[in-house]
Amino acid sequence: MIKTLYLAIEQKLMAIYENQPAGQIQARPTPFFKHFDLWNQQVEFLEQETPFNTPAVFVEFDPISWNTTGGKLQEAEITIKLHIVTPWYANTPANTPSEQRTQALEYLTIPSRVLKAMHGIIITPEANSKLGFSNTWTREQSIVNHNHEHYVDSVEVYKTHVFDRSAELKYTLHPLRSGYEIEEGHPLGQ
Repeated sequence: MIKTLYLAIEQKLMAIYENQPAGQIQARPTPFFKHFDLWNQQVEFLEQETPFNTPAVFVEFDPISWNTTGGKLQEAEITIKLHIVTPWYANTPANTPSEQRTQALEYLTIPSRVLKAMHGIIITPEANSKLGFSNTWTREQSIVNHNHEHYVDSVEVYKTHVFDRSAELKYTLHPLRSGYEIEEGHPLGQ
C-alpha cells in the first residue's frame, strides 16, 4: 500500500514541469523537481548525505493507525509530509533589486504547484489487486523551515483516506462429490 502511494505521488510530482518561455514549445519538457526520494532527514545531515539537486521533494509518511472494519478490510487516514527543499538566497527584503528578489521568493510559489498536482492523484487498484483508496488528498498544513544554512525546507502536509483489502482471502471453487462446490478457505472446505 505505502509503495503504491509513494509511486503515485512521485509520478504526479515529477510531471510538474519548468515554466516554458512564451511561444516556445519543448518536445520533452524539463521536470521542475530535480530529485525525488523518501525523507530521511536529508537537510539535517548534509555532510553525510548523498548530494542531491534542487528543487527536491522528499516524502515522509507519518505513523499509520489502521482500523479493521470487518471482512479483513482495513482503513486508515494517511498523513504525509512533502519536504520541498530549495536553495536559500536570503535576498528577500523590499529594497532588494526586483530580479534578485523574484528569484529569492520563488520557493513560496512551489506549494501551489504541488497542491494542483496532489489534487489530481487518482489511484485505482489493478485488476488483481485488493487495494482500494480514495482519490482525495487534502492539504492540512504548510510549514516553512528556514533553520538550515543553505536550504529552505518547505513542508506541505497532506492527508487521504485509504482502504486496504490485501488480507481478504481469495476464494476458489472446488467440486465436491455430491456436486456442490465449497469455496477454498471456507470452514466447511477444510
